[in-house]
Amino acid sequence: MIGFYALVGATLAVNTILLAVLAWAYHSPRFAHRRISARPAIKVERAERLRTMAIISTLSLVAVIAPTYFFFDRLFHEAPTPWWTIALQSVGILMLYDFLYYFLHRALHHKKAMRFVHGVHHRARNPSTLESFFQHPIELLLGLGLLFACIVAVGPIHVITFQIVFFVYSNLNIVIHSGLVLPFGGPINFLTKKHHVHHQDDFAKNYASLTPLPDRLFGTAG
Repeated sequence: MIGFYALVGATLAVNTILLAVLAWAYHSPRFAHRRISARPAIKVERAERLRTMAIISTLSLVAVIAPTYFFFDRLFHEAPTPWWTIALQSVGILMLYDFLYYFLHRALHHKKAMRFVHGVHHRARNPSTLESFFQHPIELLLGLGLLFACIVAVGPIHVITFQIVFFVYSNLNIVIHSGLVLPFGGPINFLTKKHHVHHQDDFAKNYASLTPLPDRLFGTAG
């Protein structure tokens, strides 16, 4: 289990470095031409932003460590597993999550949910990477709870499968909020721009998180 959490820690370290680099790039005049929009990212006092980010960062850590620790044997296994099985498990979990999150995200845009929960995140009308952590605690728990539900549905999964899924899930969530068009970004830039449209211009478009497939299938791509 020590090795498992060492890899989780490595992913969290990558998250931190990525967050710092993208935040620096967003606010650096040197990369101003890379910004999707020149508008202010969010009109919230610095103290409130820092407080919210600290709460969400701490809660996300607990929400990952607690279920993996207390339900490790029910969620994971370490038996020898072909690489293609690990790859299929990883893709299967991420695709299932993407489709289910689409419906969760749409539900969060209901008037009451938007007012009391998801509206916190949408205070960022022109998000930068720091705003990936500006959200209501309930929204964070719903997202991570959905991810673990997908793991249960596919699992028990190999421990390496979880590391791949967690790495993609956490880092992609940071990048798509970057507010930047990255050099050689390719599909990542496509997802970032679509998510930026969702924040800034059209709340009724682009609900999916990891791919454009659910939005295209259900007619909400934009």
